[in-house]
Amino acid sequence: MAKNFVQNGNTIPLLNSGSEVIASGDLVVVGNIVAIAITDIAEQDTGDGFTEGVFQLPKVSADAFTQGAAVYVSNGTAQASAVDGTFAGIAWESAVAGTTVVNVKINAGAAPAAAASGG
Repeated sequence: MAKNFVQNGNTIPLLNSGSEVIASGDLVVVGNIVAIAITDIAEQDTGDGFTEGVFQLPKVSADAFTQGAAVYVSNGTAQASAVDGTFAGIAWESAVAGTTVVNVKINAGAAPAAAASGG
């Protein structure tokens, strides 16, 4: 193994600096990475979050996603628009308008160039 190996990168430490518990399954944005809390994380405590995998996320009901489409998140909700959103990954399956969830492979793929450059 390489001498400079740190970890596989499947998880990341999450510091809850807020005033409410981060619940297991909650989406947390850390800079340009999204993570899913593995367990509940109390206020001012640290826990771990998954940085890889496919997770069911709540979505803007009016938005539709085709399989492989870019998914952004804002305030814990998946959206099709990059406006005010953080790139979260790609739609693992299609999700039609009128539904409330989308399956997302988090931190997969790359944000489209216009979104990555800020517009």
